[in-house]
Amino acid sequence: MSWLPNIAFDPLVSMNIIAALTALGILAAVLTGASRLRSFILRILAVLFLTLALLNPQTVEEEKDALKDELLIITDTSESARLGGRDKKIEAITQKLKASLANSENLEITEVRSGDDQDGTKLATQMIEALSSLPQNRLAGVIAITDGQIHDIPENPEGLLPKDIPFHAIILDDKESRDRRISALVAPRFGLVGEQADFEVKVEDPGHEGETAVIQIRVNGELIARFPATIGNKVSIPIEIERRGTNTVELRVVKAPEELTLKNNIFVSEISGIRDHMRVLLVTGEPHRGGRAWRNLLKSDPAVEMVHFTILTTPGVKVTNASTNELSLIAFPTRQLFEEKLDEFDLIIFDQFARRRVPGRGGRASPILLPYYIQNIATYVENGGALLIATGPAFASEASLYRSALAAVLPARPTGDIAEYAYKPALTDKGRRHPVTSAFSGKEDQSWGNWFRIIESDVISGHVLMEGPAGEPLLIMEKVGDGRVGMLLSDQAWLWARGYDGGGPYSELFRRLAHWLLGEPDLDAEKLTAQVIGDELVIERQTLGDRAQKVVVQKPDGTAETIKLKDTGDGLFRGIGKTSGQGAYILKSGDVNTVTAIGALNPKEYGNLTPTTEILKPLADLTGGLISNSADLPAIRQVKRGANTSGDNWMGLVKNNQFVTRNSRRTPLAPGLLFFALSMACLALAWRREGQ
Repeated sequence: MSWLPNIAFDPLVSMNIIAALTALGILAAVLTGASRLRSFILRILAVLFLTLALLNPQTVEEEKDALKDELLIITDTSESARLGGRDKKIEAITQKLKASLANSENLEITEVRSGDDQDGTKLATQMIEALSSLPQNRLAGVIAITDGQIHDIPENPEGLLPKDIPFHAIILDDKESRDRRISALVAPRFGLVGEQADFEVKVEDPGHEGETAVIQIRVNGELIARFPATIGNKVSIPIEIERRGTNTVELRVVKAPEELTLKNNIFVSEISGIRDHMRVLLVTGEPHRGGRAWRNLLKSDPAVEMVHFTILTTPGVKVTNASTNELSLIAFPTRQLFEEKLDEFDLIIFDQFARRRVPGRGGRASPILLPYYIQNIATYVENGGALLIATGPAFASEASLYRSALAAVLPARPTGDIAEYAYKPALTDKGRRHPVTSAFSGKEDQSWGNWFRIIESDVISGHVLMEGPAGEPLLIMEKVGDGRVGMLLSDQAWLWARGYDGGGPYSELFRRLAHWLLGEPDLDAEKLTAQVIGDELVIERQTLGDRAQKVVVQKPDGTAETIKLKDTGDGLFRGIGKTSGQGAYILKSGDVNTVTAIGALNPKEYGNLTPTTEILKPLADLTGGLISNSADLPAIRQVKRGANTSGDNWMGLVKNNQFVTRNSRRTPLAPGLLFFALSMACLALAWRREGQ
């Protein structure tokens, strides 16, 4: 009761002494006055008055100021809450709420804004951080203004808020917006090159279930197919893995009219292409001293399955009435290899092979490989196959493979001359930059042994990575159509394998060459990379060319930007672009492309953009709060701690009644001598009654 004075005690002696004296006095009163009730009561009163005298009671007068209660308002500023003008609606609700609370003199408002990252909107994280800086005994409640798509609310939200503090939420009303999105149910991380990986996806468009949408399928930046999908149903999409290493799969659903955003119309995944084995066909044109070097190199790799044929017939040998099959240890299955099963090989190597004719029945000569089979090989390369030509003197003769349909895919043509002298192979400028040979840069003069022959040729296309002392091309690499071709214009590489004159990097060089031919991404000279620094997208383009480079950046919001790169030397070009929020950035420069991401490739923030009350409802129910998705602002009431804090369209804020003392003054309740006098008076009265 507020009319009672505040009483405080200022003991004259220790409380232990007062307690002891009080106990002894009461005991004495009981022993001496128990037989006479009225004397007993007087003696007890005497002890109590003596105790009060020692306690020195005082009245306390305080000047107090009321402390305001703290209300935390959380405004959702995540990317999903900024789409389609939602940010303006949320801001309008916030201002309306603050205006309705402006007349509450005992309420102080703290406002924070929740953001997002790759794991979605972080409302709970922001709330806990803000509450940690507010006085817990003055908290009135928490009100969140959001679209309801929150991603850090635990399944059991108990403990997120102090006891008896309500959590209220005003959910944005945005029923008219439309958003079509694609999500992956199954997205493989690995797949075998040349085989199909099955992606399971689902296209959602609330209110339009059963309609048909179109999914565009891109692999490594190239549109390969369009796939129909029924909205609301899962669909399985088989995608062939094109190459080893990282393959970028992009599934994009065609936009709907007046769609809220296109950022969740795309699903981007990186799937690693692996080979369980590599099938190599090695055809040696004739027995020679270096013939086993290729065989030994390929057989040393356990991942390689090799089919090797050596042509044993030689020109000028006359054999009567003998067929080609009769001249071989086993029949050379040209039809099976070069027609029926050609596409089953990952790499074909011709080692000193020549277009030769061998005697047949009746004395008629026939070619070892029919022109039709050679044309098949050229087509195989253009369709994505790999071919390595290790030349010998025959390449400069009339029997050269260049005098066949294979010339269409070869990057060099023979001049007809053969240079024979001792020399050390050397790397060209491009060879010192190309990943296949760059590891050997600077080591040529120190450790490489001599070769003694060069098949002189004119370069038609491709990149020369190794050359002779007079600039004669030795090693040429070229992409032809969807395939790759390598040419070694000398038959002396086997000297390195034997360690002659110190040898050289035979195994490592030609292993890297073979893997480049097989499409190993790490060995490509044409690379495109990007990284995010702050709000800038730093792009680097590695190339063997010297021309200025441009990169087209497809951003998550659907816009595109062309960025010119500057030459920084050694084939490296660099440029800087601006970012536009989290998600996948698809970059393309010529036939090279890559994907980088801010946050995640497929941000959780865009997984579902439909406003919802379901995510925050468990937290509101647990704390006694209100979830409102009405366009009208709920009424606000102040209630006592422990009372109901929500009802039909009203939300309650706890009134804590906390104060701070500004000034305090004490005065004695009564003079100390008065208590002593009363004590003595009680004893005297007791003695008088006992004496009667």
